[in-house]
Amino acid sequence: MGKTRQYNIEGALLEIPLCYDELTGREIEIFPDFIENPVYTAQGHPVLFTGEDACTYGKSPDGTSCIDCGSCRFYRQTPGTLIGVCKHEQKRQIPSERRACDTAETKPYEGGI
Repeated sequence: MGKTRQYNIEGALLEIPLCYDELTGREIEIFPDFIENPVYTAQGHPVLFTGEDACTYGKSPDGTSCIDCGSCRFYRQTPGTLIGVCKHEQKRQIPSERRACDTAETKPYEGGI
């Protein structure tokens, strides 16, 4: 396996592959598709790429729509990388809900906390 960079983002352990970029002369991170393969923090918040297209809940600090996660007031970027966490409650999955959805016999979480 090639070089990787490890992150612990609020309890979500990530190992991001690195690739040497000849143009910049640096190792760059190759981020997975967090939409196709979601990763959640221990509290159930999704980990996302900063440049990901904004979702329907995305709002800029002034309350207008935003174009990407990085410009959203609910997004918290992790220092030193281009990934972070969406803190919008509608995007959050309760950890027990994720486990329940993995088994066909259990109903998904439908109530409040």
